[in-house]
Amino acid sequence: MLGVAVLLTVFNRREKTLACLDNCYRQIDGMKAAGEYDFTVYLVDDGSTDGTSEAVRGKYPQTVLIRGNGGLYWNRGMRLAWEKAAEKDYDFYLWLNDDTLMKEGALGILMETSVFLKHKAIIAGTCVNQAGELSYGGRTRSNRLINPDPAIPEPCHMFNGNLVLVPKAVYEVLGSLEPKYQHTFGDYDYGVRAVKAGIPRVVAPGILAECDRNPGIPEWRDSSLCLKDRFRFLTSPKGRPPREQFLFDSRLNGAFYAIGHGLSLMFKVLFPKRR
Repeated sequence: MLGVAVLLTVFNRREKTLACLDNCYRQIDGMKAAGEYDFTVYLVDDGSTDGTSEAVRGKYPQTVLIRGNGGLYWNRGMRLAWEKAAEKDYDFYLWLNDDTLMKEGALGILMETSVFLKHKAIIAGTCVNQAGELSYGGRTRSNRLINPDPAIPEPCHMFNGNLVLVPKAVYEVLGSLEPKYQHTFGDYDYGVRAVKAGIPRVVAPGILAECDRNPGIPEWRDSSLCLKDRFRFLTSPKGRPPREQFLFDSRLNGAFYAIGHGLSLMFKVLFPKRR
């Protein structure tokens, strides 16, 4: 039986977290009959104050619950979950966001796609919003979302981290997420590193999950905020911290591109979008 570690990191979204876990465990239960895979969920609660840990422990005691220090954010929270799971040497690691609800059969499609590719490729699942529009998934080098084929896997350059399957063979080459990132960039960066290592990246067939995009323009581009606040949001962990942005851009397209993109971001802060 092949072992699969499901990795999540959460903060103060108790109801969404519980809905995600309910959805995930129903998918897992649906695959138990075949007896091919054994799933374990690793969840990092990064200092929630809304009772998330207590609710998870009470309703899903089989979950491996890990306490964060309140400053991990997505990338470092996922790194911590992965670090704990890797101690058990799983055959697969599945990234899952707690605002992402898998459609029926999604886990099975991910695993079947991995079998088809001999467990040598990273497999991204495509999400849509409530209106049925593409929201997250595999992306081209220019960051365009890829519309999945209904039957065959499609190649991609990078991907969002909402629903991603990483086989052990990939982990043994790339390791975990880049520790220099706090919140953003870690998922895209993993794809870029995979490109350089010659590891295939694909979008699984069909639409596998539902997840709405974060609404509105980013705060660092919001003209209703003063310049000082816009710069503060830009450099915050959930914004575009300049060092992290430069690292990612350099890996994607080189140092000259990174410098130019950094200057363009500063221009957008100085001259924000009007509401």
